[in-house]
Amino acid sequence: MTNIVVQYVLVVVLIAGLSYLVYLIKDKGISVKEDYFGITYMLLKSLNDIEATPEKVKKIIRAISEEVQFIELNYKNEDNTLKEEKALILAKEALEALEFENNIDDESIRYIIRLCAAAMPPTHEEK
Repeated sequence: MTNIVVQYVLVVVLIAGLSYLVYLIKDKGISVKEDYFGITYMLLKSLNDIEATPEKVKKIIRAISEEVQFIELNYKNEDNTLKEEKALILAKEALEALEFENNIDDESIRYIIRLCAAAMPPTHEEK
């Protein structure tokens, strides 16, 4: 009998915890379905209120993805750290072309570069 009561209490606590998590997410004004791998929330911290829209985040991801594809096509057999550095330089240039008021920090750009590279098929030839 005690086991059943403990199980019910644990289920109620679990439901309350999940409900509180959903409340916190909605309180921040972030739509979970529009938050790409946590990227939206990460980028919105560095952009101002006018620039902080899901459409702008999509533009940022697309711009960085295009640069990553360019690097992967042209530097197939290079070391991944070298490709990441080259992609970072090109991504910064692409983001400057989007003319945001605030700059996105390098770690956020690297995070997106790694996600874009992980989504692509492998290009490094095995020796």
